[in-house]
Amino acid sequence: MRYYTRKGIHVDRVASAWLLRRFVDSGATFVFVEEGETVPGAVPFDISGAELGHHRGRCTFEAILRKYRLWDPALRRLGAIIRSADLLASADETLEGAGFDLIFRGLRQGSADDHETLERGAVLLDGVYQVLASPRRRRRPGDWRRPAAGQRRRSRPAGGSRRGRGG
Repeated sequence: MRYYTRKGIHVDRVASAWLLRRFVDSGATFVFVEEGETVPGAVPFDISGAELGHHRGRCTFEAILRKYRLWDPALRRLGAIIRSADLLASADETLEGAGFDLIFRGLRQGSADDHETLERGAVLLDGVYQVLASPRRRRRPGDWRRPAAGQRRRSRPAGGSRRGRGG
């Protein structure tokens, strides 16, 4: 399938294209157009009025998650990060949002065109997704949840290392 979006891609459009290609349509191709242009036979995304666009405070990445019923917790967490980086009103929603915005600005400035930005961004998103999907990912203090009734919270061994002293 062919998809199109506005030129000058940034974090949400890069991440949305990555999501479409990795989890919806491995043969997806992308066309980048001026504001107001259309591509007959192609699916628009992150364009005003598109089904795959911003709706009710959510970014395009999240619209794709919803439309294609992608319930993977790692993708949903990544969606929150992308929303935080993309939407000014939610800039402080995640710790990673401001960093993502800066990194994707650098990718755009250092790339010859939108296709190169997309390919460079895909490498970054593949890595972040792997960390978020890893069952052994390092927990941040906000990730800890209260143990269920009757369960004890596991504590780290003395010395602060997961493997014990000297680890």
